[in-house]
Amino acid sequence: ANPGGHTMGAADCSFFQSRIGTDPTMDSGFAAQLRGTCTSSQSSAFLDPTPLGFDNSYYKNLQGGRGLLGSDQVLYTDPRSRGTVNYYASNQGTFFYDFTVAMTKLGRVGVKTAADGEIRRDCRYTN
Repeated sequence: ANPGGHTMGAADCSFFQSRIGTDPTMDSGFAAQLRGTCTSSQSSAFLDPTPLGFDNSYYKNLQGGRGLLGSDQVLYTDPRSRGTVNYYASNQGTFFYDFTVAMTKLGRVGVKTAADGEIRRDCRYTN
């Protein structure tokens, strides 16, 4: 599995607010920044400091304790996946390649074709 898709996007404060000030794996400066974000009129934060760019900074953030979601940060704190985080943090080209392969595989899971599927006018609803 390659969670690198979290290099883009945002999460509502309700998904990570409980970690602020209580999770020892979270960088204290990052926690202070998030505390301010969640007490302001803004109710979400970017998953990555370069939310409009697809890059490997997601993995570099995990190395520094700046993973927004606990489920992301554990990829670095767990010794079983730390090596992968370190590898992608220092090898952006490999991350790009592996992400492409993973997304291609995922795109083929349960694909309906011909009479079994439909092209939706709005992806949220069946026609």
